[in-house]
Amino acid sequence: MSIIPIIDFDGFYADDASRRQEIIDEVDRCASQIGFMYAKNLSVSNDLKQRAFQNSADFFSLPSKDKQRFTYEGADSNHGYQGFASERLDQSKPVDLKEAFTMRDIPRSIKEGRPWPSENYRDVAVELFKRSLADANTVMEAFSEALNLPLDFFRKCHNGEVITLRYLHYPLIDQEPKEGQLGAGAHTDYGTVTLLYQDDVGGLEVKGADGKWHQATYIPDTVIINAGDLMSRWTNGKYCSTLHRVRARTRKEAKATDRYSIAFFADPDNDTLIRVLPSCQSQKNPPKFKDTTAGKHIQERIAASLNLYGSG
Repeated sequence: MSIIPIIDFDGFYADDASRRQEIIDEVDRCASQIGFMYAKNLSVSNDLKQRAFQNSADFFSLPSKDKQRFTYEGADSNHGYQGFASERLDQSKPVDLKEAFTMRDIPRSIKEGRPWPSENYRDVAVELFKRSLADANTVMEAFSEALNLPLDFFRKCHNGEVITLRYLHYPLIDQEPKEGQLGAGAHTDYGTVTLLYQDDVGGLEVKGADGKWHQATYIPDTVIINAGDLMSRWTNGKYCSTLHRVRARTRKEAKATDRYSIAFFADPDNDTLIRVLPSCQSQKNPPKFKDTTAGKHIQERIAASLNLYGSG
C-alpha cells in the first residue's frame, strides 16, 4: 500500500462549505507531511490521458533521425525532443535512462511557430495543457485558503510562461545499469506544483519521512500531485518538496514493458518574487530562505540538469 494519501476533489466547488474545508485540510496535511498526494475527480478525463499517452508512444517509437527533427532548443524556450541519456537530474549519479519531449507555454510555442510532430499531437497537447492548468489552479486555490491567502494568490502569477508539459519515455535497457544509475535520478521538482500522469508499469519512488524509498504505485482514475521547491520556499519549509526518482528497468524483469509518464509543471511566471509568506513565519520561526525570483531558480535548476560533464 502506498504511503501517499488519496484526496477526492469531488465537491470542492459545490455549495458545501464543510466539504470544501475538508478537502483543503487534506491538501494542507498531505503537503505538510509528505509533499505528495493522489487526486481524483479533477477535470482531466481518462480519454484525454489515453490520447496523450498514445501520441507519446507513437512519437518515441519513431527512428532516432525522425525524432531529432524536433531537437530540444535549450533552457530558454524549453521546447523539443531530448534524446535518451541527455539529462542528469541527480548530479552525483550517471545520466538518466530516459528520453523526453518538453513543451513549455504551449500557446506561445504555437504562436512562435515551434515544430510539432503532427497536428494531432499538438492539438491533444494543447487540450491536456489547458485542462491540467485548470486542475493545478484548483490545487493552488486549496493551498491559498490553507495559507490564509487571497484565492487568486497563486493563480495570478501562473499565467503560463514557465508552465511546462513533458512526455517521458523510460525504455527497457538490455543490460544492468551502472551503479547508481536510474530512469530519473533522485530530485525535487523546481516550481510550485506538479501533476503526474503515469501508466501501470511502475517505477516511481518517493522518499518518506522515514528516509526509505516507497513506491508510488499506479492507481486508476487518479493523478499524482506534488509540491515543488518554490512552494517549499514560499511556505518556509512547511510544505515539503520531496525527493523522488524512477527506477531503470531491464528486459530481464518479469514485467518487461517500457514506462511512459506525462508531467505537468505549474511554475510561476519568471518575475514572480518568491518570499516567505507572512502566515509561515514568526519570531520563533524566521524565514529560512532568501528572496528569489521564480525564473532565476528554475533556469538554474534546468541548466544544472543538462550538464552532462563528469562521470556518466
